[in-house]
Amino acid sequence: MKTILKKVAGLAVVAVLAFGIAGCSNPGSSPEPEKQKVATPAFSVDSGEVTSGTSVTISCATEGAKIYYTIDETAPTPASTEYTSAISVTEAVTIKAIAVKDGMNDSEVSSASYTIKLNYSKCLVGDFILKDGTILSKDKSPESDTVAAVIVRAAADGKPALGVGIVHDRRGLAWCTTEASGYITNISDLVGDKTKGYMNGSNSWDILVEKCDDLKKATEETIETVAENYPAFNYCRKYGTKNDLKGELANGWYLPTVAELNTIYQNIPDVNASLEKAGGSKFSTSFYWSCCQHPSNDGKARGLDFDGGFMDDSGKGNDTNYVCSVRAFN
Repeated sequence: MKTILKKVAGLAVVAVLAFGIAGCSNPGSSPEPEKQKVATPAFSVDSGEVTSGTSVTISCATEGAKIYYTIDETAPTPASTEYTSAISVTEAVTIKAIAVKDGMNDSEVSSASYTIKLNYSKCLVGDFILKDGTILSKDKSPESDTVAAVIVRAAADGKPALGVGIVHDRRGLAWCTTEASGYITNISDLVGDKTKGYMNGSNSWDILVEKCDDLKKATEETIETVAENYPAFNYCRKYGTKNDLKGELANGWYLPTVAELNTIYQNIPDVNASLEKAGGSKFSTSFYWSCCQHPSNDGKARGLDFDGGFMDDSGKGNDTNYVCSVRAFN
């Protein structure tokens, strides 16, 4: 009996203690509400290509929130630069932003990336086009191995700026070989001279493919092999990749017309001065192939003799002539 009474007494004590502890709590209390999150910052200009000097503003829908941002690819924190006014974009950049407010959770990080839309229409003869696509004045000296092209014609009269690749070639490059269909084909769409009916050669390869049977019949698997029968053209169409140019600069190169070669010749002092600064191939007093053929064909194509600027014809299979590659910069 005593043992039973002791157990009952013990349980009573435990019950009293439990009641006392429960009585100490606030019966009306509830868990703290979860903090709200600050709205994600928004940019006034969407990611993409912009003109230099574009102003970008950052806003936050949460009233009273402060915005902090970075432009060095690091994640923004309240220790980063505080946003107080519009950011002027003058070079390629990624802006990352975060918004914070006392009593609230920080916002998600937002970002916007911008590249600069280059205005090649302002280029002058002799200016440099660097491998990243930017423009460097002819009055400056470019760093070694940074130049893709030198401007040989400023934009005018509806024509875009024209640039020449800084490497020229003279490695046995015929206009076409005697085995090529183009050797005997009269390609009237590629007849041109120095000034009459000004031509650009940007579509010359497409014309060859359309008019020459060997190229027209080539498949995706064989086209590159057949193209080797047109050495001067093939060199130019592959100029960008052969010289480790990237992005848009890897494409768009072509064999110039006689008129385009004549434009280079007319500006030779400025062009050669810039090519020398760039560590490139200066134009010599030699014959340069154009993409134009002789009007009567006769197995001949046209070029320009830079020893006096004379237009001349040469056998299409002649492999002693120079080749330069040009490209439009719109």
